Amino acid sequence: MEYTKEDSTTLKVVTPTVATEEVQTYNIDFLKAQEVSILKSKNDFIESRDKELVEVRTLIAKCKELGIVSKVETNLISEKEREVVLDSAV
Repeated sequence: MEYTKEDSTTLKVVTPTVATEEVQTYNIDFLKAQEVSILKSKNDFIESRDKELVEVRTLIAKCKELGIVSKVETNLISEKEREVVLDSAV
């Protein structure tokens, strides 16, 4: 790739390809606006996922308080118990 300054506000990128060259130009103000937009979107997504995690973790804690167990955890415990029995037999 070749990067050159087209003018005081524009970056020119030349990308060589097998048969042809693809030339794109980028205005610095557009790029900065895109950066801000992407970061905002990323932060909003992370904030939303963090809220979901808090909700799920609260529900898991309530399940533990009520003695509700996971089938997955039960299977894992059973597997561990088998490993202990097998280790003791050896």
